Amino acid sequence: MESYHKDSNEVIHKINAAYDEAIKEINQDINNIFYQFTRSGDLTLDQTKRMLNQKIPNPLIKIYKKILPHIGNDDIKQWFIARINSRAYKARMTRLEAIKESIYANIKRVADVEVEQSSRLYLNNLNKSYYRNTYDIQKGIGQIYDFSPLPGSFVEEMLKSRWSGKNYSERIWNNNEVLAAKLEEVVTSGLMSGKSSRRMAKELEDMTMYGKFATERLIRTETTYVTNQGELESYKAAGIEEYIFLATLDLRTSEQCRVHDNKKYKVSEAVAGENLPPLHPYCRSTTRAYLEDKKRGPRRARDPLTRDTYLIDNMSYEDWYQKFVVEKYGEQNAVKFERMIKKGGSSIMKKVLLT
Repeated sequence: MESYHKDSNEVIHKINAAYDEAIKEINQDINNIFYQFTRSGDLTLDQTKRMLNQKIPNPLIKIYKKILPHIGNDDIKQWFIARINSRAYKARMTRLEAIKESIYANIKRVADVEVEQSSRLYLNNLNKSYYRNTYDIQKGIGQIYDFSPLPGSFVEEMLKSRWSGKNYSERIWNNNEVLAAKLEEVVTSGLMSGKSSRRMAKELEDMTMYGKFATERLIRTETTYVTNQGELESYKAAGIEEYIFLATLDLRTSEQCRVHDNKKYKVSEAVAGENLPPLHPYCRSTTRAYLEDKKRGPRRARDPLTRDTYLIDNMSYEDWYQKFVVEKYGEQNAVKFERMIKKGGSSIMKKVLLT
């Protein structure tokens, strides 16, 4: 599971870069549409309102035609084409309308990058988890068996799955719409209050942290979903009827996953979000095949103080916590460790023992 999430890092980086580029373009459009006509702070509120509501030649055709050739997603491409062909935007529009449209256009471009990059990531990880787990099962039982390639229909079903209420592409659209609305609010209030272009740019940049956070949360969670689905399919192909839920043995693990750790479930009754990971956003849990006549191998755990990883004999999260955290460091320190790690303060963990 850790290796699958490492694959996500590059994708998240590319999408974050798209957000940065979008904000750069939005700021440039604001300067071209509004700030080039006035020096910062030399307009009264009434003058600002009049300037923002003043009709200008439509600048959006140029903006859209610059973006459109780089759009790959058909739905997003149709959004741009509809905007270009809309009668409302063929002649003139107010400066404020133009700025708002620039925001939505550039955020749609981010959505296109996010859909394309994440779709490729999920497809790769789905296939990788299926074939890697099939190899691990064959190695574990010491037997080569015939299995079918991952069906295209299954792949398509997983990529369209609404396992958490919406599929990932719908969530991308929703997250980007929310971000665009937030950016529009920042710009409108900023212009109406006479903020400088530099200050406005900083506020827009800060606001994109919402989009970046939503992106990472979605990618991390969906990565856990598709990889566990690929592994589940490999159990079916091998005729394995039960699997074991495996949480990560460290203090970041959620209460939900701790409860399920090392428990056995039927493959036929697996339900993502209930007894199959992910159980929550950012879930890192996975599964392993239950082989009745095979001894369970060792598990990897992480020391809460040194952050080093080590192998232990098979045991549940509860037993690991009691033996390698509470008994080793004391119950009070165990509570402190957990609080610090969940607050992101693992780099200062050693100071905890001094308090």
